[in-house]
Amino acid sequence: MRVNEDPRPVRLRRRLLAGVAALTTAVAVAVVPATASTALNPPDQSLRAQYHLTPPDHWLSDPQRPVWANGKYNLYYLYSNPNNSPGGWRHATTTDNAVFTDQGVAIPLGGGGNFPVWTGSGVVDTDNTAGFGAGAVVVLATQPPGGDRYQQSQYLWYSTDGGTTFTAYGAPVIANPDGNDWFRDPKIVWDAAHDDWVAVIGRQQQLWFYTSPDLKNWTYRSQFSYTSPNIGGFECPDIYQITADDGTSHWVLAGSMQGDYSGQPDTYAYWTGTWDGTTFHTDARDPQWLDYGSDWYAAVSWPDHDHPDTTRYALGWMNNWNYAPNAVPTDASDGYNGQMSVVRSLMLNKQGSTYSLLSKPVSGLDDLVTRTVHPADVTVNGSADLGYHGSAYELDADISWQQLNNVGISVGQSADKSRHTNIGVYQGTVYVDRSGSSQAAYSFGSAFQHTQAPIDPAAKSVHLRVFVDRSSVEVFVNDGERVLSNNVFFLPSDTGISLYTDGGAATFSNLAIKELANVSTAAAAQPAPFADFESSGYGSWTTSGTAFGSGPAAGTLPNQQPVSGYLGSRLVNSYTGGDASTGSLTSAAFTIDKPFLNVLAGGGAHPAPSSVFADFEGSTWGSGWTATGDFAGQGPSADALPGQVGAKVLDTYVGGGDGAMGTITSPSFTITRDYIDLLVAGGNHPWGSPGATAVNLIVDGAVQRTATGANSSTMTPVSWDVHALIGHTARIEVTDQTTTGWGHLMVDQILFSGVPGATAGEPDDQTTINLVVGGSVVRTLTGQNSEHLTWSTWDLSDLQGQSATIRILDHNTGGWGHIDADQFTLSDRPAA
Repeated sequence: MRVNEDPRPVRLRRRLLAGVAALTTAVAVAVVPATASTALNPPDQSLRAQYHLTPPDHWLSDPQRPVWANGKYNLYYLYSNPNNSPGGWRHATTTDNAVFTDQGVAIPLGGGGNFPVWTGSGVVDTDNTAGFGAGAVVVLATQPPGGDRYQQSQYLWYSTDGGTTFTAYGAPVIANPDGNDWFRDPKIVWDAAHDDWVAVIGRQQQLWFYTSPDLKNWTYRSQFSYTSPNIGGFECPDIYQITADDGTSHWVLAGSMQGDYSGQPDTYAYWTGTWDGTTFHTDARDPQWLDYGSDWYAAVSWPDHDHPDTTRYALGWMNNWNYAPNAVPTDASDGYNGQMSVVRSLMLNKQGSTYSLLSKPVSGLDDLVTRTVHPADVTVNGSADLGYHGSAYELDADISWQQLNNVGISVGQSADKSRHTNIGVYQGTVYVDRSGSSQAAYSFGSAFQHTQAPIDPAAKSVHLRVFVDRSSVEVFVNDGERVLSNNVFFLPSDTGISLYTDGGAATFSNLAIKELANVSTAAAAQPAPFADFESSGYGSWTTSGTAFGSGPAAGTLPNQQPVSGYLGSRLVNSYTGGDASTGSLTSAAFTIDKPFLNVLAGGGAHPAPSSVFADFEGSTWGSGWTATGDFAGQGPSADALPGQVGAKVLDTYVGGGDGAMGTITSPSFTITRDYIDLLVAGGNHPWGSPGATAVNLIVDGAVQRTATGANSSTMTPVSWDVHALIGHTARIEVTDQTTTGWGHLMVDQILFSGVPGATAGEPDDQTTINLVVGGSVVRTLTGQNSEHLTWSTWDLSDLQGQSATIRILDHNTGGWGHIDADQFTLSDRPAA
């Protein structure tokens, strides 16, 4: 369906059995609601996808197959203002298929606003078959003359500057043969075996094939029909040749379909087969599906420039015409509507007697990882909270079980666990249930809340790669055998993750959460860096020790793995002399005059040692701590509890036993590290329930992290991931509101750290980049045990106008005992 067309009737699609999407429940370490007035993410905060392609403004829909020109992939997409109205092609470029740069409108709306440019495709005419010059980019696109959708024909445009600007050729080169309103979306490809261009055009339940020697003069050849079961009309067809993993060559024919007519996906259906120069012959009657979600439509694929015969890339428009014309939250928050999926790599594999396309997220996404969190392996029987909060990440997990009914992961979980999107395995299917992520003003409708894909019903394990990005969830199953892509309507505060099972236990192992940089195409270019290290010396920066040498490194140093990701020809690299060398590099003082500081960082993952915030070893609760109720005027208790550190702990049993009630509150502090680690014992009375015994992290007036005991006197480690809260003012409050059994709580050894489960007194073997204000480190980061530098961002909103220095430290002499850095930039926006 194109813009301004009548919507078709809605058909119900397959749905999971009632109750399959299990709701998670609270456990001892949990997150509780922020109040509406003090939530960290107010309603007007940007909801723009961080690592997906979005338009700068207004409306994005069908992608147009990229072409390789001027050393980059040139992608185009339908763009209009207002939403879903006549428009043209907007242009974006990429070299890695992960980061896209907006290049403005390439083919505009013409004819006085009534001659829109709809979907088509471009090719690079290497041999000048069309006569516009060798290497010209030639496009065929559907246009309805005068806006009359019943007169769709195929028009030619050409570019002689690498696809930046285009010239209209004139009259249609493939005219509408019968005045039908479904004759659209030409896809053109070179057929080397027959020395011809081939065009496939979508019809209602048909594909028509044309051939041409010159891209201007086309001859009708044949048609392919698929009518039963009814999966709708063909839109945005695709055709190409690819070599499979066994070395055999195959043709692939595809189209975006409305599979919900017959309980199939509304995505990309494909057939493998042969092309004889006039006719496509399929290997099987029925199609396979490249995506089982609701939102991977109008998809395009294109050859890998480096491996064109064996690998292709693909992406789709994350939308569905059953609800695409509706307003979405980003219309209000950011003034745009629509995003693309992540780019995936496609390979053709032989599986038994069938050849199938396998999908893998493009490797360029790995270069956007700014931080990786590795939760411990865990066996779950019921539910468990991961204690992580984020909105733009990849979550990897291996899940195994012996006997259960349902198992999965909830992402985008609200503090009270009422909102979430579930990804799970149930009775031979992998499913995504987004019903818990609807909003009152935004819903996909009851028929489109659940999607599912078949897997081996005898399987006792599954590997999931889940990509979450503010308003979308994409799930890659096992080795890319199945993918489910779906939009979601997360609220800004829907950031939690939990694990769940029903009817048995499952083990979640090899867990990894990879946070991805903000590479939105909508933002303006970054300002010039205040330190790019392109000179032979460090200038006003000063060094100590030997690790940083006398000046920036010209790339990779002797015996070092290849270094990549830096800009220009030089970078900070403390591998001078190998990992055994140590030292520091410190900038001159500067004034913080922008809200963000962005830096490219790599090298070893060795954070600074933890710092003790409170050890409760004194006679009072501590300097600046206050107490109410029965705890006023009291102090720590001399205990000998299992797991205790030192001689004393904070214990609310003091001054009256279980009958004592009140609060004990820390002084305010600014969160500057990724984790707050502490030891907790005592009664199991979670915050939010009557008579709580809890230790809470209060940020901007609202409880953002909480823990309680387990009805045990054993001090148990608790780690709060507070990376998302860095820069915010906080207090720690211990509250005892009950006088019943186990009506007390014990807390000890509160640490600020760079890793979960830290212990005081670790050796200082850091490889870090630090922001120092007033003599104190207020921001810090480290590498990821990788020589590829990736963007990291510090939010400096709370530090505006203050004087600061950058201090880069290498105190490590072991493996990965060095740090890499480049391009320190003060900016109005996060790194792109």
